[in-house]
Amino acid sequence: MTGAGTGMAPGRGFDVLKGRSAARAGACVWLLLVAWPSWEFLAGRPGPAPVVVALGLVAVFAACWLMIMWRMLGGHSLRTRPWALAGLAAAGLALLPVFGAPWAYTSFVFAVSACGATLGTGGFAVATVVIAAVEVAALLAAGVPLARVWWVPLAIAVQAGAVFALKNMGLLIARLNAARAEVAALAVENERLRFARDLHDTLGHTLTSITIRSQLAARLAAADPVRAAGEMSEVERAARRALDEVRHAIAGYRAPSLSEELETATRNLGVAGIEVVVSPADGPIPAAAETRLAWAVREAATNVLRHSRARRCWIDLRVDGTSAALEVRDDGRPPRAARAPGDAPLAGTARPPGGVVPDAPDAGPGGRPGDGPAGSGPAGSGLAGSGLAGSGLAGLAERVAAAGGRLQAGTLPGGGYRLRVRVPLGDADRAPGEGG
Repeated sequence: MTGAGTGMAPGRGFDVLKGRSAARAGACVWLLLVAWPSWEFLAGRPGPAPVVVALGLVAVFAACWLMIMWRMLGGHSLRTRPWALAGLAAAGLALLPVFGAPWAYTSFVFAVSACGATLGTGGFAVATVVIAAVEVAALLAAGVPLARVWWVPLAIAVQAGAVFALKNMGLLIARLNAARAEVAALAVENERLRFARDLHDTLGHTLTSITIRSQLAARLAAADPVRAAGEMSEVERAARRALDEVRHAIAGYRAPSLSEELETATRNLGVAGIEVVVSPADGPIPAAAETRLAWAVREAATNVLRHSRARRCWIDLRVDGTSAALEVRDDGRPPRAARAPGDAPLAGTARPPGGVVPDAPDAGPGGRPGDGPAGSGPAGSGLAGSGLAGSGLAGLAERVAAAGGRLQAGTLPGGGYRLRVRVPLGDADRAPGEGG
C-alpha cells in the first residue's frame, strides 16, 4: 500500500512510486490471495448457481479493487468516486457467507488498503475498527476457535498502521517533489536576473563610451578628420572590448578590476570633457571588497556620463579595519526637462531605488567616504518606492546588499550628485590584529 490522493489537482497529483506500472502490477498480484478462499469453496463441489454467484462477486470485488489502486497509484483523488469503495465493501461482505473463514482471513488485506487510500484519517480509523469487528465476528460465526482468531485484530491494526505511515510518506514525497520543482524554477529565475544584471553592468559603461565617442567623432569629422578617425578607432576598440566582455559573461562571470575601472572611467569621462580627480585609499583593499567597489565605479561613471552634464568628478576610496568605501561626486546639473517642481535629483539616477539609502547632505566636494551621518540601514535589493529609470543602481544595490554593505545616493544641496558605497571586510580579508 502506498500513498493516496488527497484532492490535489489532476495533472499535478503526485506519483508515489516512480515505477507506476510496476506498482499497478503489484496491486494485481495481491489479487492472488483470492485463490485460497476460491479453492476452498470449489473443493466443496458447489452447484452451478453458487459458483456463478461467487465468480460474479469476485469479479466485482476485483474490479473495484483495481479501480481504487489504479487511480491511487496514478495520483488521482478517489473522493470523487465513492462507488468503488462501496462496491468493494458490498462484494466483500457478500462473499463472507459464501467463502467462509478463508475469506475472512484474507479479505481484510484488501479492505484496509482500500479504506486507507480513499478515506481521511478519522474515517480510516473508524473503518479499521469496523473491519476488525466484522472479520472477527465472521470467523467466530464460522466456528473458528478463539485461539485462531485473536491475532486477526492485531494483524489488521499493524496493517492499518503501515498503510497510514506509507500514505503520509507518499504525501511528504509529493510535497518534497513539488518543493524541488519550485526551487529549481526559482533558481532558474534568479540566474536569469543575475545574468541580466551582470550583462547590464558589464555593457552599460562600454556602450555609453561608444555613444560619447561616436558623437564626438561626428562633430569632428569636418573640422578635424584626423582626430575624428582616432575617436572612431577608439570606438572600434571599445566595441571589441564589449564583445570580449560578453564572451566572458557567457563563459563565466569575470570579476572587474578596480584599477582598470578607475582608468577606464578617467579616460571615458575625459573624452566627454569631465575632469576626474581620484583619491586612492590609504592602504590595500581586499580582493572581495575591491570587486564590489569596481562594479560601483563602473556604474557611477556611467551615470555621470549619461545624466550629469558635469565638468568635474571626484572619486574617493577609503579602507579601514572593518570596511572599504567609495564615494563618487560630480558638480553636474540635471536637464531642466527632467526636474519636477521642487525636485533636485538627476534624471535617470534621481531617486534611489528601494534599498538605496537616500544620501545625507553633509559633505561637499572635498569630503571623504563615510564622513557625516550614516545611512539608515543596509542596502536592499527591491525597487519599491521610487522612479528609477534603468536598472543600474538597482543591480548595484543588490550586489552591495548581498555583501552586507550599504549604498547611498542622492543630490547635493549645492548641485551635483553623490553616490557612496561601503562594504564590510570579511574575517579572511582583515589583516592580523584588526578588529571586527
